[in-house]
Amino acid sequence: MSPHDVHDLVVAGFGPSGIALAAAVEDHDDAHGGVLSARYLEKAADSAWQPNLVLPGTDIQHHFLRDFATPRDPRSRFGFPSYLHQTGRFYPFTLMGGYPSRLEWSDYVQWAAGQVRGRVDYHREVLSVEPVIGDGGRVRSARVVSRDPRDGSLHTVEGRNIALATGHEAYVPEVFRPAMGERVFHASQLLPKLAALGSLDRVAVIGAGQTAGEIVLHLAGLHPDARIHSLVRHAGFRMYELGHFSNEVYFPDETDYFYALGDEERERALDQARATNYAAVDPDVSTGLYQAVYQDRLTGRQRLHMHRRTDVREVQQLGDVVRLHTEEVFTGERSVIEADAVIVCTGYREAAFPRQLEAFKPYLTFDAKGRPDVTRSYRAETTDDCEVGLYLDGLTEWRHGIGSATSFSQMAAKADTIHRDLRSRLRQPVAA
Repeated sequence: MSPHDVHDLVVAGFGPSGIALAAAVEDHDDAHGGVLSARYLEKAADSAWQPNLVLPGTDIQHHFLRDFATPRDPRSRFGFPSYLHQTGRFYPFTLMGGYPSRLEWSDYVQWAAGQVRGRVDYHREVLSVEPVIGDGGRVRSARVVSRDPRDGSLHTVEGRNIALATGHEAYVPEVFRPAMGERVFHASQLLPKLAALGSLDRVAVIGAGQTAGEIVLHLAGLHPDARIHSLVRHAGFRMYELGHFSNEVYFPDETDYFYALGDEERERALDQARATNYAAVDPDVSTGLYQAVYQDRLTGRQRLHMHRRTDVREVQQLGDVVRLHTEEVFTGERSVIEADAVIVCTGYREAAFPRQLEAFKPYLTFDAKGRPDVTRSYRAETTDDCEVGLYLDGLTEWRHGIGSATSFSQMAAKADTIHRDLRSRLRQPVAA
C-alpha cells in the first residue's frame, strides 16, 4: 500500500485501547479471511503500559481474564492465557493465586502489541485529524497528521475511519503547575525522575489513590532513612469499594444501562461508581501503609508522616528545596513542609473534547454541555455531509460509564463494539 492510499482504519494511540481494537480486527480477519487495512500510530517508542510505575511488589486491580480479548473470544491468540502458554509460565502462574504483578502485566501488554501484524508506527504523536473533502463537498476521509518527537518531522496518513485511543491526560492541580520540573513532577514520570535525583532525604507525596500509596511504600523501601510526607485532603487513605454487586458497574450490560440514562442521572450514577476505581487503595496497600506507620510508632523512629485533611496552598522552590505551604481543611491551621522532591499523584483527566478533532468541529453535533454526541458504539455523531467514522475509544466515561474508560475490565468488550460498528460501516458483517 502506498503512502497515499486510504486506509479502512487509522488508530491514534497504540496503548491498551488501541491494542484491544487491533486484536478484534485481526481475530476477525484470521477467522473469516480478508484483511482490513489498518494503521496504528503511537507517540511513544513502544507500547509499554505505565512504564514509569512498574514498581516491585505492585499488582494490577482487575482479574487477569479481563484482558485484551478473552471476554470477546476465549480462543483469541491475544488473550492472557495465550501469553502464559507462549512464555512457558502457564502452570507456574496457576499456583500463584491473586493478581498478576504490574511487571508481568506490562510484559503481557508489550507481548500483545507484538502479535499485531498490521503496521504500527511508533514515535508518531497525532496532532490533528483533518477532513478531506471530495466531490460534492462531502467529507469522505480524514487526514491524520502526526509528528515524530525525535526530529519534529510531520507525517500524514489517510483513513475512512479514525479511532482516537490516546488515553487520559495526566492531571496537575493549578497550585503545582508553576513548579513542575526536576523536583516537582507527576507520578507518571516517577522512575526516571527518581533515578535522576539519586539519594533523597525528604519526599512529599500528594494524593490518596492507589498510585500514591504504592509510591509511599516504594520510597520507604528505596530510601530507608528518608522522611516521607504523605498529604491527603480527607481523613486518610480509603479502600476501594470492593463489593461484588457494586463492582458489576464494570460489566458490559452496565454500559447499556448507563448510556440509556439522562444527563443528570448519568452524573449521579458516575459519582456513585467512583469509589470502585478512584482516590482509594486496595487492601494490600492499605495494610502495608498502616503496618509501616505502626512500625514507626513501635520503634519510635518516625519516617512516614501522614498529613491528613491537608491542602497545599502554595509551592515555592528555593534551590534544591521545595517548600509546601499547607492548610488544615477544617481548622485552617497553616504549616510548612520542606522536601527534596514532590510527587504529584493526582491522577488523570478525560479531555472534554479531543483537541485532535478541532478541524472536524463543523461536522460534529454536540449536546447541551458542548460535548460531542456519541453513539452507543463510541462513534461521534456527524452531519449528513460527513462519511468518516470518528471513534472516541476510551474517551467517553461521561457518556458510557466508568467501565468504558481506562479500566481493563471492558477493554475487549469496548473494542468488540467499535469493531462491529466499523465492519458494518464498511459493509463487512461480523459473525455473532
